[in-house]
Amino acid sequence: MTVNQLILGDNLEVLKSFTSESVDLIYLDPPFFSNRNYEVIWGDTGEIRSFQDRWEGGIEHYIAWLKERVEQMHRILKPTGSIFLHCDWHADAYIRVDILDKIFGISNLINTFVWKRSTNRSSISKAARKNHDTIFYYSKTKEYTYNQLFIELSQTSKNLYHNEDERGSYQTVPLL
Repeated sequence: MTVNQLILGDNLEVLKSFTSESVDLIYLDPPFFSNRNYEVIWGDTGEIRSFQDRWEGGIEHYIAWLKERVEQMHRILKPTGSIFLHCDWHADAYIRVDILDKIFGISNLINTFVWKRSTNRSSISKAARKNHDTIFYYSKTKEYTYNQLFIELSQTSKNLYHNEDERGSYQTVPLL
């Protein structure tokens, strides 16, 4: 396989062309099953690009579509490989239980990351705001590779942590 290569094509067909157990890491950011149409301003020229995240057949169709791709990703991952799958509240429970736990196994869930999207506060009427995405981190086997990265915080960042206990400095944030 050529490194640093951009491939344009149907992702399922491209995945099928990969050699088994040839990939170390997969980061997957699929459509979120949001049932929305999107318009994105693209590039310096302000070009508008559109895409749809609508699924005829509902959640069952979406899960079947994604499962077929994740099965291929599992096939091409090396035994030491890992996958990070980025999703949101629209389908995260289905993705974890119906796809990732079944394909990779419940015991190969390494972690679940919650990515807070915004600090914007809005008035809450009937429910708490849905302002996070989820990233599931699974390994193919228990012999996975993980390299922890550490960076020194800037003084500006350190100044954000006004509280301290026996474990170190921390800050509090509102839950809602």
